[in-house]
Amino acid sequence: MQKNFKAEGLVLQNRSLGEADKLITLLTREEGKFTAVARGARKMNSRLAGGVDLFTRGQYSFHRGRTWPIITGQEVCEHFSIFREDPDLYPYGLYLSELTDSLIAGEEYCPEIFYLLLEGWRLLPHCRDRFLFCRAFELKLAHLTGYSPSLQCCAACGTEKVGATGNLVFSPREGGVLCTNCPGGESIKLDFGTVALALKLLEAPLEQLKIICPTVLQKKELDNIISSFLAYHLDLNNLKSKRLLKE
Repeated sequence: MQKNFKAEGLVLQNRSLGEADKLITLLTREEGKFTAVARGARKMNSRLAGGVDLFTRGQYSFHRGRTWPIITGQEVCEHFSIFREDPDLYPYGLYLSELTDSLIAGEEYCPEIFYLLLEGWRLLPHCRDRFLFCRAFELKLAHLTGYSPSLQCCAACGTEKVGATGNLVFSPREGGVLCTNCPGGESIKLDFGTVALALKLLEAPLEQLKIICPTVLQKKELDNIISSFLAYHLDLNNLKSKRLLKE
């Protein structure tokens, strides 16, 4: 393993370390997610200060330290400062970052997730329906991290056809829709159109969401099944962005 290395990264979070340093969590294209130290980044004249803010894409140089890699150089490629400047937009940008951080376990090679988050940061400020955008991002991220709910086959028995019309049942515990032969327990009733919407959001590029026009009921049911699924299988209660979005 090389002591010195370079990587393109997205800053997922930063926090103070000691009197002058910062601890930075990065999602990199080449090395996955990891935490690194930016020494002196809290000083006014630090050459690293501009590249370790949240919502930043940069090219970084590292030296592997005993505990964490140490950032030795950086070049900012993109500053998504609009998230910090717009108080209404900030919780949504933060949610994409925190959700990505929560669903990635550690240093695993995941360039698809890197590009998904980067695309999310780029497109979200120009999106008319932020609610729908976040639901699409959740589904795509869950799929890439292996947590995707079963929407086409029964989550309990694997039956391929769970119904093409009318009402269906979604089980957060089982992880998806259920066929008529499988008990649902604490399940959620939903219309087939909501399942079709979820599949469309999963398959369509984020930039094409503007042409999707769901009903109010479908959006409500979609929010219900995705939030209950994520809450059951992942502990997301501590996300700061979730509290801000509720407020």
